[in-house]
Amino acid sequence: MLVIGGGNTALRKCVKLLDYGAEVWAVSGKFLPAFISLEGVKLIFRPFADGDVAGRDMVVAATDDRLLNARAAGLCRERHIPVNVVDDAEAGSFVFPALTLRGRLSAGFCTGGASPTAAAYFRDGFEAALPDAAEEILDFMADIRPRVLAAVPDQRRRARIFAFLFSACLDAGGEPDAETVASIVPELGREEV
Repeated sequence: MLVIGGGNTALRKCVKLLDYGAEVWAVSGKFLPAFISLEGVKLIFRPFADGDVAGRDMVVAATDDRLLNARAAGLCRERHIPVNVVDDAEAGSFVFPALTLRGRLSAGFCTGGASPTAAAYFRDGFEAALPDAAEEILDFMADIRPRVLAAVPDQRRRARIFAFLFSACLDAGGEPDAETVASIVPELGREEV
């Protein structure tokens, strides 16, 4: 993954990409000081060169130079490399959604480039509506899922069990107690809960 630019927008893109485990390179003749302390981004201290896109899985053109962003987009299109152009959604091949990441939960809100402000607004509303224990709930559901799959052969019954377990998590504000789990999935027995 290559991010072209060294300003605020490029910095935000790098941070989001790192959140998702991407290997990120950034190229710019000048970087904000915050880039230096950003672990995981490999910095190339020089102006963008056409060859920088070669071999990249994805490119983000995040400079304040529209002509440079357009040139990078054109190079990526020629090489069939997905490219996001921060100041011109039409020039890119994809738009970045406003992302939220909380533990195992990942959600993106996209307006097709119409309004990044609106996408961020919807993302913020979604984040505010999440239960405080969202990560704990998803960890519990991930832990119990394979055990329920192994213990309950009927798919329709499993679907109902998962719905009840999730509701129990919401009611408990996190992982439900063993008694509640055993009442929902008696096949697991108390010792397995």
